[in-house]
Amino acid sequence: MNTKEQAQTIMQEYIDFIIKDVLWNEEEEIDIIIYEDATEEFDFGWVFCYDVRDPDKESPLIGNGPVIVERDTLDTYKMHTAYSYEDNVKMYLKDKMKLGKLEKDDDGFWDIVNFRSYND
Repeated sequence: MNTKEQAQTIMQEYIDFIIKDVLWNEEEEIDIIIYEDATEEFDFGWVFCYDVRDPDKESPLIGNGPVIVERDTLDTYKMHTAYSYEDNVKMYLKDKMKLGKLEKDDDGFWDIVNFRSYND
């Protein structure tokens, strides 16, 4: 069984990728953080929320829904922004493949590897 610290390391790797991706598109530096006070622990793992550090700055992030990191596997699932937090957790518990499963490839890119519709 994995620890919260291990899950948080995976989440930080994902955020580091996002920062590089955003910086590629933006001229100014951006600081993205995990909001510790919004992190929730469940039997299945953790849900991490993230955004830009400065709440007064307009966020260049689009679709930055929370991410689930599983306790047993450290697999990651991106929540849908069109659904509530609670509905995303219910969706995960019913059929986690309806969320976007994230995987890091050999080049350090994080991709959604399942394309199953959440309406199926």
